[in-house]
Amino acid sequence: MKKHRIPPFAIVGAALLVALPTNGAFAEEAPAPPDAVQTAPENLPTDRMIVKYAAPLGDAQKQEILGTAAEQADVPEAEDTTELKTTADGADVVELTDAVSPDDAADLAQELEQDPAVAYAEPDQLVFTAQIPGMDDQAQEQLGSAAAAAYDADAPYMWALNSLGAPRAWDTATGRGMTIGVVDTGFANHPDLDLNVIGGWDFVSSPSLSNDGNGRDSDARDPGTHSVYGQCWAGSPASKSIWHGTHVAGTAAARRDAYGVVGIAPDATLLNARALGACGTGYVSDMADSVTWLAGAPVAGVPAARKRADVINMSLSMYGSCPVTLQNAINTAWNRGIPVAVAAGNNGQPAINYAPGNCYNVVTVGAVTSDRTRASYSNHGAAVDIYAPGHHILSAGNTGTKGPVAPNSRYDYGTSMASPHVAGTLALMKQKNPSFSSNQLKDLLLTSGDPFASGKTLNTHDALYITSAFKDVYWGRTFYNEIAWMHSSGISKGWASGNTRVYKPVQSITRDQMAAFLYRMAGSPAYTPPKVSPFADVATGQGFYKEMAWMHAKGISTGWVDGRTRLYKPGQAISRDQMAAFLYRMAGKPAYSAPSTSPFADVSTRQGFYKEMAWMHGTGISKGWDDGTYRPGAAVSRDVMAAFLQRFDQKF
Repeated sequence: MKKHRIPPFAIVGAALLVALPTNGAFAEEAPAPPDAVQTAPENLPTDRMIVKYAAPLGDAQKQEILGTAAEQADVPEAEDTTELKTTADGADVVELTDAVSPDDAADLAQELEQDPAVAYAEPDQLVFTAQIPGMDDQAQEQLGSAAAAAYDADAPYMWALNSLGAPRAWDTATGRGMTIGVVDTGFANHPDLDLNVIGGWDFVSSPSLSNDGNGRDSDARDPGTHSVYGQCWAGSPASKSIWHGTHVAGTAAARRDAYGVVGIAPDATLLNARALGACGTGYVSDMADSVTWLAGAPVAGVPAARKRADVINMSLSMYGSCPVTLQNAINTAWNRGIPVAVAAGNNGQPAINYAPGNCYNVVTVGAVTSDRTRASYSNHGAAVDIYAPGHHILSAGNTGTKGPVAPNSRYDYGTSMASPHVAGTLALMKQKNPSFSSNQLKDLLLTSGDPFASGKTLNTHDALYITSAFKDVYWGRTFYNEIAWMHSSGISKGWASGNTRVYKPVQSITRDQMAAFLYRMAGSPAYTPPKVSPFADVATGQGFYKEMAWMHAKGISTGWVDGRTRLYKPGQAISRDQMAAFLYRMAGKPAYSAPSTSPFADVSTRQGFYKEMAWMHGTGISKGWDDGTYRPGAAVSRDVMAAFLQRFDQKF
C-alpha cells in the first residue's frame, strides 16, 4: 500500500504511551492509560539542518550557499554553521548558531533548494517519546519498582501471545538465524535479552542528549532517558527513564526460558541501534543512519555490524511528512529485502499525517486492545497497514528511574508496543523463506491478517501458515497445505537452491525417494541395515540404502525377482497402484474386504493391487479424479504424494 505525502513539517514523537511496572500479585488489570494522549509539542525549534549537494563541493562553496540562503530566508542563525557529520546517503548535517522556529527552518530549507547545487534540504527535527499525561511524582517514582527476579515465567500475563497464535507458530519457526534491528533508546542489560544481542552502536550524536557524556560510540546500551528541566528542548520538563528500547526488544525477541517474558521470535538475535537519548529524544539524521547501518550499508565513522538485520523495527512517530533523509535510509533497507515495521503513532488521528508511518516501503502498525478493538489513542486510517496488540503489553524493563538498576517486567501501552509484534512475526516469516522480498513478506503478512472494523489485525500463526518454506510452492496452489506439512513434519525439506529451498512439486517420485519418505514418516526408527544388500541393484553405500533395506525388512516393498536376483529399481518412478500397495502395507495390512464393484472406472476387480486401490478409496486417502478414474499406471508427482502421505498420517 503506497503512502501519500503531506505538506512538509515534521515534529517527532515516539509511539510509547505508558510505562507501568508489574507488581508481586500480577493484578488482572494493570492501570489503564487515559483516553487523552499527551504528545510532545508539535512546534519545537531545531538547531540543525540536513543539506544534500548535487555534487561534491568545497567548504567555502558550501558556506556561501548556506549564507546566501540564510540571508534570503532572514535566518541569521544559519549564516555561520558548523558541519557535524555526513549522513549515509552523503548529506551534510550542519549545526546553526542557535535554534530556529519550525517556520524559519522550513523557509531556510526552501531557499537552499532554490540553489541548483543543492539536491535537497530539510530541518533535522527532534524525535522523542510521548509519556502518559498527568503522571505525578509518585507515579513516576513507581516506574520500574518491581524486579523481574521476583517473578519467573511471565508468559501467562502476556495476552498477546495467544491472541496472535504465537506458541502454535513456533512449531513452524522461532526466528532462529534471523536478526531484528531495533532503532530506539538502546537496551538495558536484561536476562531475557543479553544472550540474544549480537552487537550495537550508539548513534546519538548530541552530547547534551546522550546521557552518557559523549556523542556516538560503540556502547549502545541505554544509560536511561532521564532528564533535567530544559535539557531536551526549551521548557522540557524533568523526566524519569522509561526503558522504551528494552521493552520493544523484549516484545520482538525475548528468549524462551524460565525468566521474565518471551518475545514473538524468541530465537532471533537482536542488533541494537541507539538513536534516542534524554527524554527519548534524538535527531532524524541519527535515526536514518541507524536504519542504514542495520541494513548493512556503510555509515561514515561506524564499523559494519558483523551481521546485518533481517527485519528492522522503529517504534517512533512524528507529525508531518516523511523526511527525505529517513526515506532514503528506509529505501536502502527495503530494497535489500529487509522489511521495516513502524509505529503508526498515538495521537488518535489519521496516520497519514505522521512519519515514518506515511513513508513509502514500511509496514505501518496501529494498536488494538485485548478485546480486538482499535485502541483509542492509536492513529488510524488508510495509512495503517495492520493493527497489532499494543495495550497492556508486558515486556522487559528496568527498575531505574535514572540509570539502570535491576531488570524487571513491566506493562506499556502504545503503537510502540504493537510494532515489535509485527517485526517479530516478519522475522518468523523470513526464517521460513529468506529469499522473499520485502514486498512479498508484506503482502503475505496483510493477506494473513484477520479483518476487523478498522482494517486487519495481525495473526502470527496464519502469517507463518501462508509463508511457504519452498520458493516454488506458493500459498493457494493445489496441495499447498500438504506440502507445508511435509516440511514441518521433517519428511521432506526439498532441495537447496541458492539461499532458499525448492520442492519441485510436479516432479515424479522415484522408488528410493519413496523409501526415504516412508521411513521418516514412520519416525526414522532405529534400524541397522544388513552388510549385504537385499537388492542386486542397490549398493550398500548408495543414497537411501538404509531406507530401501528397511522397506524390505518391513515387507513394504520386497522388489522384483528377476531370475535368481531381487531388484528394487531405485530410480524408477513409482506408479499410483504401487503407492496404494506401499501405504496399505505401511498401515499393517489392515483387515479389509474390497467391494465386488470397483469404485474406479479404470480399475478392474481382477487386476493387480485392486484391493489396495479400493482400500485407498475406502479410507479417503485417494478418491481418484472427478471423472471416476484412478489412473493406476500414472507416475506419482511430489505434490500428490504429499497429499497421500498427509491423509495417511491423519488416519493411521
